[in-house]
Amino acid sequence: MSAPFTSQEYQALLQELESLADPQYKAFHEGLIPGVSMAWGVRLPALRALAKKLLRGNPVGLLENSRPGSYEETLLRGLVIGGLNLPWEEKRPWVEDFLPRIDNWAVCDTFCNSLKPRSPEDRRGMWAFFSPFYASSQEYSARAACVVQLSHFVDQEHVEEGLALLQQVAHPGYYAKMAVAWALSVWYVKFPQAVEELLAQQTLDPWVQNKSIQKVRESRRVGRAEKDALLAYRL
Repeated sequence: MSAPFTSQEYQALLQELESLADPQYKAFHEGLIPGVSMAWGVRLPALRALAKKLLRGNPVGLLENSRPGSYEETLLRGLVIGGLNLPWEEKRPWVEDFLPRIDNWAVCDTFCNSLKPRSPEDRRGMWAFFSPFYASSQEYSARAACVVQLSHFVDQEHVEEGLALLQQVAHPGYYAKMAVAWALSVWYVKFPQAVEELLAQQTLDPWVQNKSIQKVRESRRVGRAEKDALLAYRL
């Protein structure tokens, strides 16, 4: 058990967040996340800097003794978890605790991107941990699995299993389906043949199939001929 994160330290953290408030950014960012309200409108670079400062202090104490009460606190907690200098098996309980707290795409994607594996053991542990979540009935758990994959595992070792796992996503929610399309477009850049073979089967959800093709065609890293060839697979 780490040292407690005191109520005084928590109040100081809230005051620091308040000092970083940006009302114009708050209004803009809330427009991108339907149904989500920010407390202050703290910009992501400022939250990243604050997370780095907390990681140099008593990050586990913070996680053990605080419960996020705002969008910014939740996002900050995710950044702290992602940055913990711990092996995966010690970090995993905090990830398990955090996943149910995700209720929007911005927290999901920022958290997953920050959750970088630090060793081969981390990579194996993270891959195994997230594999069951593709089939989750929780929209943002399914999205988290997809975003972790596209952020950290687009490589030869994972291409076959990764594409198979993406096909397990059955949640009807927009943000889960969009994550699959996004992931397939990222895979296409490095492994175009594997993704094209999947799209040629036309077995994906029609919306996911067509959105994947759209996102590949929007990529500046894909040639015109390849983009045009994919049109034959639209549903």
